[in-house]
Amino acid sequence: MRVAIFLEPEDPANPGAPVGHINPVTAEVIARLEERGAHVDLVVPEASCFDVAAIRPEHDLYVLKSKTPLALSVAGVLTLAGAVIVNTVESCQLIRDKVATTALLARAGVPVPPSWATGDAALLQPLLEEGAMWVKPKQGSKGRGVRRLADPAELAAFLQTDQPSADASGLPLPVFAQREVPSNGRDLKTYVVADSVWAIAKPWPIRTIEDKYGVPAALPAEIRAAALACGRALGLEIYGVDFLVADARFFVVDVNAIPGFRGPEEGPRRIASYLYARALRGGLAARAPTAVGTGAGSVEGRSG
Repeated sequence: MRVAIFLEPEDPANPGAPVGHINPVTAEVIARLEERGAHVDLVVPEASCFDVAAIRPEHDLYVLKSKTPLALSVAGVLTLAGAVIVNTVESCQLIRDKVATTALLARAGVPVPPSWATGDAALLQPLLEEGAMWVKPKQGSKGRGVRRLADPAELAAFLQTDQPSADASGLPLPVFAQREVPSNGRDLKTYVVADSVWAIAKPWPIRTIEDKYGVPAALPAEIRAAALACGRALGLEIYGVDFLVADARFFVVDVNAIPGFRGPEEGPRRIASYLYARALRGGLAARAPTAVGTGAGSVEGRSG
């Protein structure tokens, strides 16, 4: 069995550098897969030059830790050629769009903060008169670019300094904003592998290594159900859902495909078991013989 894990380049300015440090969870997942006899390749797509017409599956399973544009493009070609990919390219692209993700979750009955999308942040002024809001990049992650606006005066400052105006093609960038909702001051992060769910409480913002791991937390049945509903709505298999909780109320504020999984002790074992089963169920060996591409278009990586 061969498994490829797509990783982001450690140094975006030097994507061809050898794969170095990976987080302890990923390292344990790799070790557990190898204990079962799997061969694991670590692939940084940006470190290769692909003949796109020649790309064919050469692994039983591809794992999209990286969601860079090139990783998603290559994985999309592999999908069309019949590759098994976790999570799917469609799901990974979807959750990069906070507007579409939030709309789908709301339609599925998942509690989300009141949310708005606009091409001009100045149009948020009447909404700010009713309370504070969080402005987030449409495709942001890891809290980058998130800004709290408490009143119209802060919006005016945001418009002068921080508002994104246009993309590289000159098209206006969307502004995504959510109403500030009650919280007990900590994020409740849930980690999901298929139907297994764990909860970890973490402070925000993260400042220390201990903060990254957080502490195990009770998992109310309603929050577990909401986390699983997120996966069904977005087509995810291994993912994380961030909740803000206050008393009996809770809101989903972020969803991530294959996050760091720092915290749940069972996480690496469960991930490895799930990936191994997915590779067995749908990998190259489980399907009728097909031509497996080689040469310039093959997806090769550094052995894990």
